[in-house]
Amino acid sequence: MRHVPTLLRRELSAYFLGPMAFLILLAFQAIALMNFWQLVDDLSRSGQSFSGLRDPLNAYISGSLPFWIGLLVAVPVLTMRLVAEERRSGTIEPLLTAPVTEAEVVVSKWLAGFVMYLVLLLPFALYLPFLYYQGNYRFDLGPVVALGIGLASIGLMLVAIGLFFSSLTRNQIISAVLTFATVFLLIFVTRAAYTFAQFRRASWAEAMEFVSIIDQVNTFGSGQLDLRFLVVHLSVAVPLLYLTAKVLEYRREV
Repeated sequence: MRHVPTLLRRELSAYFLGPMAFLILLAFQAIALMNFWQLVDDLSRSGQSFSGLRDPLNAYISGSLPFWIGLLVAVPVLTMRLVAEERRSGTIEPLLTAPVTEAEVVVSKWLAGFVMYLVLLLPFALYLPFLYYQGNYRFDLGPVVALGIGLASIGLMLVAIGLFFSSLTRNQIISAVLTFATVFLLIFVTRAAYTFAQFRRASWAEAMEFVSIIDQVNTFGSGQLDLRFLVVHLSVAVPLLYLTAKVLEYRREV
């Protein structure tokens, strides 16, 4: 893995060759600002402390529909070019003939997508110190840390999904559509299925709650760092990275 840092710098620089990354960053900055002002308004109207609100971090992030819609769009856009664009432009062949392994290429692209994912979430974290130091809303850092770890773990999985689909085709649109459909399933369909199962009092309601990303983030935001969720995310990401490496290995041979 000694070539990963070099390949990672290459991938990160490629993100900013076009305007797409900047537009996504701007959109998430706007979402973070809007959510922050909504949280401040809730605090002002309630006259309560930050800790007096019910799950304030969930009201700030996981309860925000714009956040989830932004994530639903951002993940396919950030990952669709990782392999598909290189296959379309023909730059993947020189890369695969260089003295690097498929695993190094896959890991570097995965980490690049994950770094960009974290950059999208950064504005949400930057606003919290203003509440703590300027607004005198003292809150426990435990839920903040748990939520950060949870969102990062989810990002590892989502980027791996997008990278895998990007390796299957040279068409970025197809890659984006497949990733969009999968992320939509994980975010919204599982949540709707859990709500339906809960309404019907079905025996599988608990299972749907466990796999629902929104409910996972709710759990993290309430300060519960459930390691089972982290295991699930990694158990999805690692096999997909392995399959992606195998796809690139097949492309090299043919």
